[in-house]
Amino acid sequence: MRLSRARALLALTALFAAFACSKATPVAPTGAVLSISANPSQIGLTGSSTITIFGSKPTGSPLDPGTQIRLSTTIGTIQGIATVQNGGTATATLRGDGRTGAAMVTATTGAAMGATAMTTVQIGIAMGDKPVLLVSASPSNVPVLGTAQITVIARNGDGSPVAAGQEVILTTSLGTLHPSRPKTGADGTATSTLDAGTTGGTATISAILGASDAATTMVTIRDAAVAIGLVANPSSITYSNATGMTTLTAFVTNAEGLPVSGAVVSFSADRPVTFSASQISTDTNGQAMVTMTAQQSQVPSGSIMVTAQTSSGNGQPLKITISVGVGSG
Repeated sequence: MRLSRARALLALTALFAAFACSKATPVAPTGAVLSISANPSQIGLTGSSTITIFGSKPTGSPLDPGTQIRLSTTIGTIQGIATVQNGGTATATLRGDGRTGAAMVTATTGAAMGATAMTTVQIGIAMGDKPVLLVSASPSNVPVLGTAQITVIARNGDGSPVAAGQEVILTTSLGTLHPSRPKTGADGTATSTLDAGTTGGTATISAILGASDAATTMVTIRDAAVAIGLVANPSSITYSNATGMTTLTAFVTNAEGLPVSGAVVSFSADRPVTFSASQISTDTNGQAMVTMTAQQSQVPSGSIMVTAQTSSGNGQPLKITISVGVGSG
């Protein structure tokens, strides 16, 4: 009886041993080959990259599912073991830990770790990488004597903001920048104000930070009216056949006293008269010219108060009023 029980126990032990062997972790054979890749190959200081390892046997067929790949990295963090799936592929995630540099990721497997593969992932900005700048203006169209805010966004090669306190060198072809050398904040952004000045045209603003390429933006500075004049020729209306007329000429100038072309001038009067055009734009000489006609039956004598009006650079109206005499010939 005791002998039969012993034999049964031995048989059961052998069965358990066989089952355990069938569940043992597969081991890569001698001569196995690994290949490794990273996507992406450059990440931010706390970014992540997917590491993919492919393992094959000496025959070229994929490693058995369940084969373990040991992983390590010189910077950042990665799980220590990745398991081969169907097709011979294993994956892991490399994560940045706030340190900057080239992370060397190593994968090994097999007896005495005979199969090895390595790849590099750049974490943070690499030495020698140039900052990238983006410059914008708000608004991008201003009148003379107006202002626009200039914003510079500075990023490292990995897309992270440049360090705070970095000096940005700004220049402009028109107007004045205050300050001309703003410093970046914690978000990598620097700001300045463009004072348009008194000259119309296009201001090209350029920005440089360290070894960066120059980045530019443009602001249109509209030539704006600051003064308007008006003359009548002749200065009084003399009736002939009950009709009289005079030519009105408005002069529009900018802050430098130069003519403003394209300014819309409106004409009006306090008496019932007729204008050849109630609105007209100034020519290249800054002049807007119309003919005013009066009828003796409506304005027999006295004077006519005539007003010419246009818009200034800040949108406020500029007006001038003159008196035109009325008489009979």
